[in-house]
Amino acid sequence: MPDREWQIGITGTFDVENYGDLLFPLLAEEELRRRLGAVNLHRFSYWEKQPPEWPYAVTSVAELPRMIDRLDGLLIGGGFLIRFDERVADGYGPPSPEIHHPTGYWLTPALMALDRGIPVVWNAPGMHCNDIPPWAEPLLELALRESAYVSVRDEPSKAALTRFADGIEVMHDSGFGISRLVPRGESAEMRRVRKMAGLTKPYIVVQPVRWRDDGFPQFLKANRKQFANYQLLGLPIGPVLGDSWDFFGEAKSDFARLPFWPDPLLLAEIISNAAGVIGYSYHLAITALAAGVPVFTSVDLSAGKFTALAKFDTLHPLSSIHGSADAFFARLGRKTPSAAALATLPALDAHWDRIAGAIREGRRTTSPSFARFWQTLPSLLQSPPKEPA
Repeated sequence: MPDREWQIGITGTFDVENYGDLLFPLLAEEELRRRLGAVNLHRFSYWEKQPPEWPYAVTSVAELPRMIDRLDGLLIGGGFLIRFDERVADGYGPPSPEIHHPTGYWLTPALMALDRGIPVVWNAPGMHCNDIPPWAEPLLELALRESAYVSVRDEPSKAALTRFADGIEVMHDSGFGISRLVPRGESAEMRRVRKMAGLTKPYIVVQPVRWRDDGFPQFLKANRKQFANYQLLGLPIGPVLGDSWDFFGEAKSDFARLPFWPDPLLLAEIISNAAGVIGYSYHLAITALAAGVPVFTSVDLSAGKFTALAKFDTLHPLSSIHGSADAFFARLGRKTPSAAALATLPALDAHWDRIAGAIREGRRTTSPSFARFWQTLPSLLQSPPKEPA
């Protein structure tokens, strides 16, 4: 077969300043090129973005109906994508009122592709803490059942979706593959970051978020002498979700900072070279775990998406540092990634092999399920399912 350039779409929120969301297209592009060769990845989100203001080009989903027939495959996600609540981020919505929010950047693209026989694969998105309204059930069932491969990133998501389709797999978040994109040696950009932030000692990345009841500000104040061996780097991970310097309060002067928000690969390198990270972000934690950097967090590891991280022994509850400063400082320092972190890579290789295989198989004959759905659609629109009381 002659060489060809594969036209592959990926949908998600790649148009917002949130580290994890911006990672997914970079990871997908790298993994698919390793398996398929030349790949032209089309990133679809609500709003168009272009370099140099953005890390890469993003196409508005408003263009997808015009472009859909060009695609050889469509990836859904990952990230917290399977959702029906409108509060995705402050002020975030579709470019047109005709595009439903928030299914316009994940569910309707999947249905559009499937209706054209284009293979659809679900790149381990999640849906924790999110209810499925009755009106969406037949649409979600159609999308999941007709897709070539469906994976989610945690057991709660699988439990919520199993009633709609068989064969849903739980897969590690593709963010664990970031270690393959981070330079082995320190890049010129990383050296520039050290100089700009004045980082001359081992540093600890701290996400500027609203501190809850974890007592970190008090811990910092009580242990300034031991913290003198390190520098604290305040690093926003999700500006669109509210990361703010105001949350450091009177301790602002304790933190080094950068005069710009780094692109996702530079953010990954900064995190991967830290002595430790403190924060709430899911992908801050994943990047650190993949690099062998200890994580300190106050998230509940027994609920939602964070259940997928509970088994990693280099992720520590912030509550564990209270009254035990020596234990905190003893855990600092980048080491070889844990066995649990390294074990994610072979599983992710199999995941990407399956995605590439589904795309390589090519278009399918459109399922009769779509014809049956269009047949019933007028009745559904005339008498939509009643919302629960």
